[in-house]
Amino acid sequence: SIMNQAELQTSSEGYSIATVGDLASFEGKAFVKDILNTTSMEVSFGTLAPGCTVPFFHHHKQNEEVYVVLSGEGVFILDGKEEPVASGSIVRVAPSVSRNTKCTGSVPLVYICIQAKAGSLEQYTMGDGVVEQ
Repeated sequence: SIMNQAELQTSSEGYSIATVGDLASFEGKAFVKDILNTTSMEVSFGTLAPGCTVPFFHHHKQNEEVYVVLSGEGVFILDGKEEPVASGSIVRVAPSVSRNTKCTGSVPLVYICIQAKAGSLEQYTMGDGVVEQ
């Protein structure tokens, strides 16, 4: 089941801070856009219990996704090919690729999914950052 366990702690016009709590006990899914009102990307925290699979395959119209596996072991099924993942794995998926995820280990698969419009990154890190004196 999809759950939104996050809690908004602080919010102002310029920033927001929230928590999803201890990731060791986090269950379900939390969408950061709904929590922090992001305008440039969607980030979600997700878990899959041992033996569980996301109940659907999907792809996107324009958003690229990056998954960061925080703990556990699993398989990403990408255009029909099974790719094993574990804690520390980072997976990029183009919009048109069909995808699904399953937990293959004995502990939950915990991950972060970041999605943004493919091809939209124009500046980053030092190209976008301004060092303040």
